[in-house]
Amino acid sequence: MSIHENNITVTTTQNKIHYFFQQHWQGLKNYLRELCTFHPNEWRNAFRSNSIYPIFRKGDIDGLVALFIDNLATLLTILLSLQSVFDTDIVYGKIAPGVALSMVWGNFYYVYMARKLAYKEKRDDICAMPYGINTPGAFAFVFGIIFPVYHKCIRENNNISNKRLCQELAWYIALGSNLITGIVILLLCLFGEFIRRNIPGVALLSSLCAVGFTYLALSQYLSIAASPIVSFLPFVIVMVGYFSGIKVGPFPIAVIALAIGTGLGWATSLNKAEDVHNATFIIKAYAPVFPIKAIFSHMNQIGPYLSTTIPTAISIAIGTIQCVESAKRAGDFYPTRESMFADGIGTIIASLFGSFLGMTTYIGHPAYKKMGARQAYSIINCLIYVPLCFFGIIALFLRTIAVVAVNPVIIFIGLFICAETLAITPQRHYPAFLLGIMPVIADWARTTIINGVVSAYSKLNISNVDFTQNITSQINDFSYRGLENFAGGSLLQCIFITAIMMYMIDRKFIQAAIWSLIAGLLSFFGLIHATTVRILYRTTDDGWQFTVAYVMTAFIFLLFEIAQRYGWVQEPETEPDDLSSEEWIEWNRNKISIQTYVDNTTL
Repeated sequence: MSIHENNITVTTTQNKIHYFFQQHWQGLKNYLRELCTFHPNEWRNAFRSNSIYPIFRKGDIDGLVALFIDNLATLLTILLSLQSVFDTDIVYGKIAPGVALSMVWGNFYYVYMARKLAYKEKRDDICAMPYGINTPGAFAFVFGIIFPVYHKCIRENNNISNKRLCQELAWYIALGSNLITGIVILLLCLFGEFIRRNIPGVALLSSLCAVGFTYLALSQYLSIAASPIVSFLPFVIVMVGYFSGIKVGPFPIAVIALAIGTGLGWATSLNKAEDVHNATFIIKAYAPVFPIKAIFSHMNQIGPYLSTTIPTAISIAIGTIQCVESAKRAGDFYPTRESMFADGIGTIIASLFGSFLGMTTYIGHPAYKKMGARQAYSIINCLIYVPLCFFGIIALFLRTIAVVAVNPVIIFIGLFICAETLAITPQRHYPAFLLGIMPVIADWARTTIINGVVSAYSKLNISNVDFTQNITSQINDFSYRGLENFAGGSLLQCIFITAIMMYMIDRKFIQAAIWSLIAGLLSFFGLIHATTVRILYRTTDDGWQFTVAYVMTAFIFLLFEIAQRYGWVQEPETEPDDLSSEEWIEWNRNKISIQTYVDNTTL
C-alpha cells in the first residue's frame, strides 16, 4: 500500500513537472509565432488619417522644449567633455551627425508606435514615448572607454606629437563597443516582456526613479544653485506652472522660463558675446561618416572595456522596460519588445554613423503626457537636431541660450516620476523604495568625485595620474571602497534591493530567498557591487564576498519560511504590491464589502 502511495506521489509529481514544462514550452512557441507573424494592417494604421488624434497639440510645445533641452543637456556636456581629447572635426563633424541620424530614427519610430496605438484604441490622449541619448551610458563610455584608451595610447607612444592616431583609436573602440551594446539590447528584447511581468512594479520603477531623482533633479539643481539670479525665477515659474496647474496666458510654461532665463543670463554676463563669436567658426556643413571597416578592424581591442559595455547594454534594456511600465501606468500600453527593438536599432545606427552614444526611450512619459504632449513634439525635436548637428550650429546654440534656465523643466520630470511611483506604492513599501534609489545616488557621487578630481589633476600636468593610487587610497573620512561597491551595477542593484526588501516586508520569504540567490550570482560575475565584469573569486575581490553574504541571507529567509509554515511567524501579506489610484480605491472597497459580509454572517 505504501509503495502504491509512493507511486501515486511520484506520478503526481512527474505530471506536475511535465505540465509545468509543457505550459512554458507552449507559451514560448506562441511567443515565437507572434514574434514572426507579419501584421500589415497594424503598421498601415499608423499612416492612415486619424481625425481623433491630430498631429499637433498646444501641449506639444511644452513637451518639445522639455525633450529638446533634456537631450541638449546631455549632448552638450558630452561634446564639451570630448573637446579635451578630440579635435573639433571629430566632435562636431563625425560624432554629432551620427547622433542626429539616430535621433531621427527613434523619434519617428516612437511616433509610429503612438499612432498605431491611437488608431487601435480610438483615443486622442496617446503620448509618444520620449527618446534620446542614454545619459548614464554616455558618461560611462566617455570616462570608461574613450579617456582610458586615449591616455593609454599617449603613454605607450611616449606622448607622440601625432595625437590624431590616439584620438581615432579611442573613437573606433568606443564605436565598436556601442555596436555591441545595440546588439545585446536586441538580444535582450526577446526576454523583455517576461522580465516586465515577473518583477514587482515598484522594484522595476525604483531605478527609474533613482535616475530621475539623481541625474534629472539633484544633478540639474546644482547648476541652479550655482547661478541663482538667472535660474531661480525660471525654476519658480516651471514648478508653479506644472505642479500647481497655474497657466500664464496662452504661452507654454517652458518657453516662458527659457526666455526669462536667457534674458537674465545675458544681463548678468553669464552668456558672453565672445563665446558666441568663437562658436561661429565651427558652423559649416558636415557629411555623415560610415566607419564600418575601421570599427571591425578594432573589434579585437574592445575586450578590456566589456565591463563598461555589457552593464551599459543591460541598463539601457532595463531602462526601456521601466519606461514601458511607466507609460502603462499612465494609460499607454506599448509593446515592451518593440520599444527595446527601437532602442537597439537606434544604438546600432548611431555607432555605424560615427556616434558612440547609446539611444533609449527617456524616462518621464507621464510627465510629458501631463504637459499635453502627444506626437508632434517628438517629430519636431529630431528635425531640429538635424541642422544643429549637421552644420555645427549646436555649438552656437550652446553659447546663445542660458541652458541653466531650462534645467527646472528637467527637474520637474525627475520629481514627477518619483511622485507617480510613490502614488502606486503602498506605505509599507516606502522603506524599500527609499533604500532602492540609494545605489544610483552612490554611483552619481562616485562618478562626480572621480571626474572632478581627475579633471583637476589633468590641469596640473602631473604625469602618471592614477586615481586609485593617488586619491582613493588616501581617503579616510568615509569608506570609498563601500561607495564603489554600492555604486557598482547601480541600476540592477536598485531592482534587487527594492524587490528583496519588499518581500521581506510582506513576509514572502521564498521570493526573497530567490531574489537573494540571483543577486549573489550576479555579484560573483561583477554585474552588481563591482566596477568590472568578470569572475570575482580572488582574495582581493569583493564579488565572492557579496555572493557569500547573499547566500547566507537566503538561508535565513528559508528558516523564516519554515517557521512561518509552523505558525511561529505571521502569514504573508495579502495586500497587493502596487496598484493605480483607481485600483486601490476598488481594492479597498471590495475589502470592506467582504469584511462587512463576514461580520454580518458572524452576527
